[in-house]
Amino acid sequence: MNVLLLKKIKKLGDVGQEVSVKAGYARNFLFPKEFALPMTKENIEIVEQKKQELFKIEKELKDKALEKQKQFENYELAFDVNIHEENKLFGSITLQNILDKLVADGIEVQKRDINMPFGPIKELSDKNIATISLHPEIKVTIPIKLNVVKADNTEESSSKD
Repeated sequence: MNVLLLKKIKKLGDVGQEVSVKAGYARNFLFPKEFALPMTKENIEIVEQKKQELFKIEKELKDKALEKQKQFENYELAFDVNIHEENKLFGSITLQNILDKLVADGIEVQKRDINMPFGPIKELSDKNIATISLHPEIKVTIPIKLNVVKADNTEESSSKD
């Protein structure tokens, strides 16, 4: 199905571009969120008339993302963790933990915009990072620092009576 994009969509196309997508993707995602219009003669004329306005809106979104990117300069996420044998963490640090920490630090992001390329953090490593997509063209990589609070080499067992 051919559609006209009203917003820039990562890995799909730019504003005003004609792209071919599966019908279900268009019906269930692009049309309800007003990211695209069906490819008709009338819609082509509408998009051509609104193209400059759409580019202006897209530029404003990008400018806001660039401004928000400044919040992340020299920013580092730090978590206090307990470890046991072979530098393994008790539990793990997940996307939700990162989101909670960002919100606590006054940074507003959506959970869907956070990516942990190496998955949940389950052990001490130098590869602990998170990337945040602020805009399809703007991403921020944040290092995650783990502060060891307690190293416990003994196995603990708890039983409920």
